[in-house]
Amino acid sequence: MTEESNFGHASEPGINIADKGTLHLDGGVLQLRWNEGVTVEIEDAHTLLDALDALSNGTALPMLIHVAGVNFSQASRKVSPPPSRVSRIALLGSSPVDQVVALFLFQFYRLPCPVKYFTSPGKAMAWAAAADPANGSVVSA
Repeated sequence: MTEESNFGHASEPGINIADKGTLHLDGGVLQLRWNEGVTVEIEDAHTLLDALDALSNGTALPMLIHVAGVNFSQASRKVSPPPSRVSRIALLGSSPVDQVVALFLFQFYRLPCPVKYFTSPGKAMAWAAAADPANGSVVSA
């Protein structure tokens, strides 16, 4: 199986996020796979926060978010996970458009943890799972 085809497919099903995506825990990394083409609304963002609470068990965990072809409403962009639930975020996209959207989102809405953008699933997972959260504090290529 290639990196791309293996990403987001855990051995356990995970938590459905408003029929727009799935959150699961795989190897100590939270993985959120939004369905391509969806628009994440504020209700979806709050559903995600509830799912994070359910999976994190009070521990700040790294997170990998698949953002390819996903849109975020203005209201949903203002909802961010608390630092007690997420220690760092790797954003995984597949195009320059995904990167521009990610840069825009996180330039104006600061998250309480390091965030970095990737187009390689393997590199995104490796960075998310790394022990040093200081390695990257802004969205970058």
